[in-house]
Amino acid sequence: MTSYYPKTIEEAEKKRYGVWAGNPRGYQYSPDNCAAEVLPSGMWVYHQCSRRTGHGPGQLYCKQHAAKVK
Repeated sequence: MTSYYPKTIEEAEKKRYGVWAGNPRGYQYSPDNCAAEVLPSGMWVYHQCSRRTGHGPGQLYCKQHAAKVK
């Protein structure tokens, strides 16, 4: 799976996290959390990063993921 990094708030609001057969609608973007999609250890479904925003394009990312978004 290739990661998709939204660059604007509009793109982030369209993003769905945690989509899988058991939850086909997934979860919508939470503006309080980093917009990056991460795979937690031991999990099978990608989720939204739980770190705080304030870095990168549109201030949508945590410091760690902002470095990957360029």
